[in-house]
Amino acid sequence: MRGDPFPRLGAWVKLPAPESVELLALAGFDFAVIDAEHGAIDTRTMSTMIGLARGCGLAPFVRVAGTAPRDVQVPLDAGAAGLLVPQIEDADRARDAVRASRFPPLGGRGASTSGRAGRWGLEALGDYLRTGNEDVRLVVQAESAGALKAIAEIGEVPGVDAVFIGPTDLAVSSGFGENDSALADLIGAAERRCAEHGITLGTTASGNAAELLDSRGYSFLILGADTTMLRQAAHTLVSAVHTATTGADR
Repeated sequence: MRGDPFPRLGAWVKLPAPESVELLALAGFDFAVIDAEHGAIDTRTMSTMIGLARGCGLAPFVRVAGTAPRDVQVPLDAGAAGLLVPQIEDADRARDAVRASRFPPLGGRGASTSGRAGRWGLEALGDYLRTGNEDVRLVVQAESAGALKAIAEIGEVPGVDAVFIGPTDLAVSSGFGENDSALADLIGAAERRCAEHGITLGTTASGNAAELLDSRGYSFLILGADTTMLRQAAHTLVSAVHTATTGADR
């Protein structure tokens, strides 16, 4: 998979409802990120979402809460196409993520072919180990000024496939407003370093998606969350009725 293009357009899944995954697939997204860091999603629901996404042709990623074995082992055994690991400050933290999520010799992940990742015991051990180290994507999140300054070193750690710039946590941790020019300069410098070192880069996007993909070197984007999409669509519907009925009453 590492030779293949990174899935391009994704969305966060924060609602503990497998139907969210199915709806995102029908909408044409390339991947979904099941949010086990901020979403109230238990492991049973996560596993169901991963299986459903795979059946719908949607690449299932999981944003984990950390790099403890319980954080990474369950989604990987359930067949996640990749992990997003938050709060990676430097190359040492990136190596921690690799050790937790890769099989030896890259890491120390425990092996069991009995889950979905091992085709419920049908996968040969060698193929299962190769897939876990070569095909599963490891994306580390750079979410502080220090992380962005070290982004090239982070992205070049063996076993890391991509770096994701988290603009909200970056703004909060650095004390910037989201539209602060200093924040934009910091992100721009990180983008240039990634381009120079050939590091696959992702972030969140809204109206600037085309610019990020075409001009600023990003390979993949997360366009929003199922919660936000539901709220915005509902607000649009209700506002339209309010506007129409108010106008009719005049």
